[in-house]
Amino acid sequence: MSKRNLNRIFLVAAAVFMSSAAFGQGDMQLHARQMPGWDPRAREGRCDVRLWVDNRAEVRMRGDTIFVRTLEGSKGRDDGSSCSQPLPYNSVNNFQIRQTAGRSRVNLAQEPSRMNNYTAMIAIEDRQGGGDEYAFEVTWNSQGDVVNAPAPFFDDVRACQDMVRQRFLTQNGRGSYIDFDNFADRQGQNQYDDRGPGQVLGQGQSRGRGQAQGRGRGPNQETIQGHGSARSWNESRDITYSCVVNTQQGQVVSGDYQFAGGSLRTNERTRLR
Repeated sequence: MSKRNLNRIFLVAAAVFMSSAAFGQGDMQLHARQMPGWDPRAREGRCDVRLWVDNRAEVRMRGDTIFVRTLEGSKGRDDGSSCSQPLPYNSVNNFQIRQTAGRSRVNLAQEPSRMNNYTAMIAIEDRQGGGDEYAFEVTWNSQGDVVNAPAPFFDDVRACQDMVRQRFLTQNGRGSYIDFDNFADRQGQNQYDDRGPGQVLGQGQSRGRGQAQGRGRGPNQETIQGHGSARSWNESRDITYSCVVNTQQGQVVSGDYQFAGGSLRTNERTRLR
């Protein structure tokens, strides 16, 4: 086998290892089943979450995705969680949980809000040994009928990541791809300098390729920032990304990425851009 092929195998294996380590062996991600009468545009929503938990687990909900992180004990499992609609991505009121099964208490640790990208977090702690079946009902109201409320079913983080991914693929061509972390940060205020209107600068950054170039920040615009990993056949690097999003119109105004930290390379002929 040639040295070039061995280097490629090493790079791919290292990338897979880092990705697996980042997600964690105790983590589980699932899409909730659709209840009869599924309606993403309804003004009221509900999820029936059913899980088996041993010792301690952290449950996060965003959209129709449920993340379960086992903090202690055996890995948790889903027992048929279902929803009447995705948890709205931009507009949630009156978020409540009601436990219906489980020998220990289920606690709401974090309500969905703009500052956490409308991600709910529920804590389950079962210290009695052997694990148990837990079930809780989650209910909410959407603000979609309010004139000035953000579009409730526009997934701004996903839209931002799609724009960043397309820009990266345009720059780097075939064989390149990006994996994004599950969660991103929302910044209510963008940072600008005095060298022109609507140009976004991160702290300690200078302009160049991979910077977010805004086109002017008006009302209802926020910044979404996150992390991920970029790869090609020859190189693997961590990235940060940033987008300006108009939440009222449900539109990504601008988005781009920057490389962070060092790189893992197999040759010097083609570098990630």
